[in-house]
Amino acid sequence: MKKLFNISSVLICLVLISSCSTGPLIGIWQYDGGIYNGRSQKASKEFQMQRIYASDTYEAFMIEGKNPSDLYNSGIYEIRGDSLLITSKFSSRPSQNTDVTITYKFAVDKDKLTINGILPNGMIVEEYWKKIK
Repeated sequence: MKKLFNISSVLICLVLISSCSTGPLIGIWQYDGGIYNGRSQKASKEFQMQRIYASDTYEAFMIEGKNPSDLYNSGIYEIRGDSLLITSKFSSRPSQNTDVTITYKFAVDKDKLTINGILPNGMIVEEYWKKIK
């Protein structure tokens, strides 16, 4: 009986550890359109935007045809309840200054991610991303 209890305890610990080490954002996400200041925008057919989320960092890439991926933004993120705090550490876009933290509300439903927030320039955004890996 004692051995069964020990094996069960180990299995429960492994499940808890593995569930804690994989957050809801970890993986590769591809932009799938959005709404910007009330105007709908579809994902481009000429290029793709992808974000790779690790445990607490992210990198954003633009992929155009067979050209190498172009890193246009990276930084750190933190999840607090239903809020996603993104701090840009590098940006090739002048409107996204480095070390600026943007707070988004987010929801993950299976392989769909929706983020809502206000950019530093005042633009109200709602973006849709789909998980591809």
